[in-house]
Amino acid sequence: MKKIKVLLVISFISLFTTGCWNYNELNDLAITTGIAVDIKDNQYVVSYMIANAKKSQGESQSQEANSVVFSGQGESISSAYQDLNSKVSKIPYISHLEVLIISEEAAKKGVINIVDFLMRNPESRKEFFVILSKGSTAISILETLSPLDPFPSQSIANNILSNQTTQSSVIVEEFSEFISKLLQQGINPILSGIEIEGNAEEGKNQSSLENSKPSAVTKISSIGIFKNDILLGWAEKEESIGINILRNKVDSVLLQAKCDNHHMAATLTNIQTNTEINFNNNNPQLKITVDAQGALVEINCKKNLEDTNVIEELSSEFENSLKNLLSNSISLAATQYKSDIFGYGNMIYKNNLTKWNQIKDLWEEELFPQIDYEIKTNISLSSKGSFEQTILEAKNEK
Repeated sequence: MKKIKVLLVISFISLFTTGCWNYNELNDLAITTGIAVDIKDNQYVVSYMIANAKKSQGESQSQEANSVVFSGQGESISSAYQDLNSKVSKIPYISHLEVLIISEEAAKKGVINIVDFLMRNPESRKEFFVILSKGSTAISILETLSPLDPFPSQSIANNILSNQTTQSSVIVEEFSEFISKLLQQGINPILSGIEIEGNAEEGKNQSSLENSKPSAVTKISSIGIFKNDILLGWAEKEESIGINILRNKVDSVLLQAKCDNHHMAATLTNIQTNTEINFNNNNPQLKITVDAQGALVEINCKKNLEDTNVIEELSSEFENSLKNLLSNSISLAATQYKSDIFGYGNMIYKNNLTKWNQIKDLWEEELFPQIDYEIKTNISLSSKGSFEQTILEAKNEK
């Protein structure tokens, strides 16, 4: 009975003595929300964006920044991190990391060392976004302040998420997904790029946020195309849209087409892309079918939209426009970059392993660039908006 009482007393005391056992440890951590990786003098420059603890606790002056950026340089990622760590009075903690920004120059040297370093870090949750800086250093992107979010890293993450549905040229790629594509056979990764619009130097200053128009903003741009872990180049916006449609990663897209030498536009929704791949001897053949519903949002030509034949004619124009878009995207990846970013080789690997083992060494350099493909597009213009006719047609009836 005496032993039971002692155990109860110990348990009771432990309830009150362990509640804040790690307070000092947490107080010694530097919460890292963003990481940038650049190349300078043929060495890695690693930069960490760290939340300003004093600012968040309300102990600092109002003009102090919400976050600070520390950088380190070295011949390897780990040596650059060690150099960075020597400048920080607390321990960098990346469990709350939101975004990893890799510069174009660093990505062209290969990203395997960068991702390997973060994969080995036990604090990393592997759920942060990965993005490429285009036209500027990664640290410049990380330092560009936003009037809408307290941390630039948070602004970038929110920008990626908000553009996921509104901009069909954006790739939403978390670290774990990027790693998965690096490890799989028959597919290469792609990443969205981000660039600075405006004065990059002024965009770092807190004073720039006092104006109604920020001195600089970050903007999600085109898609970067990789072969293995090396960045080869960029796809333009239209090609990026085509890439996402072919990958079946688009919810909606604004598609433009010609109408009597004028322009018209429709929003495509319920987009479904089905791909079949077969072989004629050793020659791969693709059959791609894209089905979508369309709603007219703009038409600058004289058409009677109450005529079903006219609607079929307009649908055909949009189908041809979409077909050209997809064809250009395939050509870019297969002919210019020789990089299977669509995962057609991965389809062969999963469905016909024997065939894949026969052709895998020839796939990207010889077979994929010569691939035969057929694209079929089916667009149903189910909506003409709230006005049955075009303005020009209605005016003609007066």
